[in-house]
Order: sequence, then C-alpha cells, then structure tokens
Amino acid sequence: MAEKDFISWHLLALFFLPFCLCQDEYMEVSRRSYKPVAKVLQSHHQTGHKGSRRNHGNNGNNGATGQEGAKGEKGDKGDMGPRGERGHHGPKGEKGYPGIPPELQVAFMASMATHFSNQNSGIIFSSVETNVGNFFDVMTGRFGAPVNGVYFFTFNMMKHEDVEEVYVYLMHNGNTVFSLYSYESKGKADTSGNSAVLKLAKGDEVWLRMGNGALHGDHQRFSTFAGFLLFETK
Repeated sequence: MAEKDFISWHLLALFFLPFCLCQDEYMEVSRRSYKPVAKVLQSHHQTGHKGSRRNHGNNGNNGATGQEGAKGEKGDKGDMGPRGERGHHGPKGEKGYPGIPPELQVAFMASMATHFSNQNSGIIFSSVETNVGNFFDVMTGRFGAPVNGVYFFTFNMMKHEDVEEVYVYLMHNGNTVFSLYSYESKGKADTSGNSAVLKLAKGDEVWLRMGNGALHGDHQRFSTFAGFLLFETK
C-alpha cells in the first residue's frame, strides 16, 4: 500500500513539474516585457527644458479697402446744443465815407392837380410833394441851384382833350434847353415826357415854360416836374 502511494505522488509531481516551469518562464518574460514600458512611462513624466523666446514678427500689410456699404437711414434730429461762449470783440472798422451835408441834400417834385392853359408863360404847379432844402419856389415854379454841380431834371405832361397839340420847354436862365411835344386829335388825351442832365452854377434857375396848347390836371397827377443834385462841382 505504501509503495502504491509513493508511485501515485511521484506521478503527480511529474505531471505538475512542466506546469510550474512554464509559470516561472512566463513570470520572467513578463518582468522583462514590463521593464521597458516602465522606463517609457517614467520618461514621459520628465519635464523638458524651456525654450528661448524669439523676436516678435513684423506686422502684416494692410488689407484691401472693402466696398462701401449702403447708406443708412436718416437719424432723428438731435437736441439743441448749449449756447456757445461770446466771441472776442472784433477790430475797429475803417472810417466810413462822410455823409451828405445838408446844403447838398437837394431834391424836389411838383405835380398839377388843375388844368393849365396860360400860353408862353412859366408853368405853375398846384402841389409840391417833395422839396428837400426848399430850393423849388412854389409860387413861381422855378428851381434855384444852391451849389455848383450837376443836376438831373425830368418832366411828364398830359395834353388837354380840348386841344390837338402841346409844346412845353425846359428853360435854363431864360434859354430853352429842349422841348416836349404831344399831339392827338381833340377829345383824346396824350402824354409825353423828357429828361435832362445839366451843369449849373450856384444861383442858376431852371423851370418849364408853356408854349401852345393846354395841360390836363386832376387828382391823379399825370403832369409832373422833378429834379435833384447828382454831385457838387468846384
């Protein structure tokens, strides 16, 4: 019986011996295969050296200009801004031209409100609208020059319906300067006018003289005589 047991254990030992030897080789191979992996893992945990800082690169070129966008809608009117400060006082201006002295302020205008038919006589006007300086004589119908100078005169006359023609003369110290003539058949009115620029000496007189015919006069004042000083002469 003892011999039988011995043989049984001996066979069992022979059976497990290859298995144990294989297990040892497997462990040895496993140790060898894991060792490099550990080294690799260990190397991955090591920190590398910090690199040196390089210079900043140049700025790039400006890009192309984009297309203009669509015009936006008009905005609301803004609030009125605060009042600005008062500006600085400006420089003094240049001296102006002297005004016209009273003796050179000369102008008149007379009109006829009634008919006039005194032939070959000075025309008397029934109304004087303007007489600056009072150099036009209402009683005689004559203008007297207050200073040496150049004067402007103008007159307009309406023919009376009862006559066919009218002659009126502009007089300067008794001399005829020029004439006015108006013609129209009886029963019809007609108007004519004329103007003159005269160089007068102080004290010279200018007036209108009636020739043939008759003049119409009413409240509408179709017949007028006017004049004024343009400038003084030496």
